[in-house]
Amino acid sequence: MTLNAHLRLLADIRRASPSDPVPGRAELSEHLSQRQAETGATALSEFAYVQQMANAKWGRGRTAHFAQVLRQHRVSQKPPRRTAWGEAEALLQELPKHWHSPIAGQISLSKQGKRVLGQTLWSAAHTLNVIRALKRWAAYCSVHGCSMVPTGSSLDAFGRHLFADREDGQTVGARTVADYQSRILSGIGLVQPGFASTACNFVVADWRNRADQEGAVTKTGAQLVGATAIWDLGFRHIDNARSAPMRGLDAARQYRNGLILAIGTALPQRARALSCLSFGSSLSLRDDDTVGIRIPASMLKLPEERKQGAPYERSLHNRRLAQALQEYRQLFRPIFDDGCAVFPSIKSRNTGISEKQIGRLTGNMTEKAFGTRISIHRLRDNVATQASETMTATGRAAAALLGHKSQSTVARHYDHSEGIQAAEEFGALLSSYQGAGVDLDL
Repeated sequence: MTLNAHLRLLADIRRASPSDPVPGRAELSEHLSQRQAETGATALSEFAYVQQMANAKWGRGRTAHFAQVLRQHRVSQKPPRRTAWGEAEALLQELPKHWHSPIAGQISLSKQGKRVLGQTLWSAAHTLNVIRALKRWAAYCSVHGCSMVPTGSSLDAFGRHLFADREDGQTVGARTVADYQSRILSGIGLVQPGFASTACNFVVADWRNRADQEGAVTKTGAQLVGATAIWDLGFRHIDNARSAPMRGLDAARQYRNGLILAIGTALPQRARALSCLSFGSSLSLRDDDTVGIRIPASMLKLPEERKQGAPYERSLHNRRLAQALQEYRQLFRPIFDDGCAVFPSIKSRNTGISEKQIGRLTGNMTEKAFGTRISIHRLRDNVATQASETMTATGRAAAALLGHKSQSTVARHYDHSEGIQAAEEFGALLSSYQGAGVDLDL
């Protein structure tokens, strides 16, 4: 009986001794290409089994490139992800037509990033949020038969409507209502030149006051598990990936996910900033103890006119993290593709995962481990809280860690230090203050 190429390869692997050479990447890629032409998607399942047999014969270290070949043939290159500006321009088409031109003009001006006298630049995120708010406002006005030019009473009624509404099973809080109202006024001010309403401004201020009294409805004390606990959870994922019986995509993904938690704790920035981390540019491995961070201002939460300014730069002094990143880059990161993104996508080659996906993965891992869902932003709360309790500089340390100039901002939004002292020793210490930069020792 004549064996097909798949069975011949399996027979060769079974006959081989542990000291024999392992089939190379080029040879395996050619084999899989031929099998795909003959059998289609079946070839991918065949090859996954081949990898298991090779792993049993030669070990996970010598056969890791099987996973690279399989991924290269399984995942095709996808079109670039639409940017926030692209999303805003697409969503603009869903607004009333007479609003299109002024908002499109604002988008065009803001995308250039150049300050113009008398004009306020909007960020892509703010633009998208304004358009979403206007879309919801226009729909509300259509249903309730009121003018799309807001009055104090109509804007307040809209706020009460939102407050009673439910999104994803959660009640909309007063702060969310105030944010919607503020964005609506920003948008109306653009599409209705000369619009001004003291009554509307009063309504927004009133909802903000309610929000201050209400507190953050999306945050709970159960989410304050301590930064060290999240850091340790990240390294448990990394250790599980290291000990996996086969060095394939599943192990690489678990290693990547562990690094999201570890880096997110050591570098308590927002998901957007973490999503841009790339080996050799925004993240550099300086030595066995030091990780260099250089995040462009365009990826930070800053006024639009400052997004052409100086980058956020930090040095993270931690041997455990530095060596984990070195091991990841050498052994696990190449399984995804040949790119440099620290957090590569599973679904697309040479592409990093989005900030939303970073948030989802963080929530999934923390919910499974701690029974409560902790977002990237809530992770910042844990860092600030534990830093405030354990570090001599208290609020100043937390402000530096989070990139805030104001200690009051940290105290108001992030520091919830009561009661967490007895948990675990915080692993982060500030070693020095040098200008705007902070060196973080973990």
